Amino acid sequence: MPKSIKNLSGRKERFAARVLLIDGSNRVLLLSTRDASNPAFLESWELPGGGVLAGESITQAVIRELYEETGITLSASSVSSPLWKRDVLYTYRGERRLQHEAICCARIEIAPQTIDERYREPFEREDHLRYQWWPLGELRVSQETFYPITLPRHADALIAGRIIDEPLEVWDE
Repeated sequence: MPKSIKNLSGRKERFAARVLLIDGSNRVLLLSTRDASNPAFLESWELPGGGVLAGESITQAVIRELYEETGITLSASSVSSPLWKRDVLYTYRGERRLQHEAICCARIEIAPQTIDERYREPFEREDHLRYQWWPLGELRVSQETFYPITLPRHADALIAGRIIDEPLEVWDE
């Protein structure tokens, strides 16, 4: 991660919502992703989520995105208010983006045995490689790359409902 923000001109801004989904065994669902258009882009484990549509609330976006990416359904009452609001500067499919992101938490009692991929967008089918329910202990000590990068450090606080104050993450071009 660079120490300064660069190349802000010409960026596309968007709003996104993500969810830290915890099952009854205190495991977190993460998707292994890549940018199929950029072989140099690091494969990383990320929280389910994506762009917020016009007129959509953060909660509605979390519910829709989780369903599209995994087939898992949530009720609005099971989704926390945003606990981590942050900006992310990154390049995806050749486009420099500034993403305003809200991260919520939700719980399900039983994790599905398989993830339903049929509702994914075509680019998600290319970029989402696999999924894993991560035990918190493994998440904390893993040397894998995560998105957000500091997710392993903050997962326990998010699960406890604490607000995270870490407003900016920058990924190299």
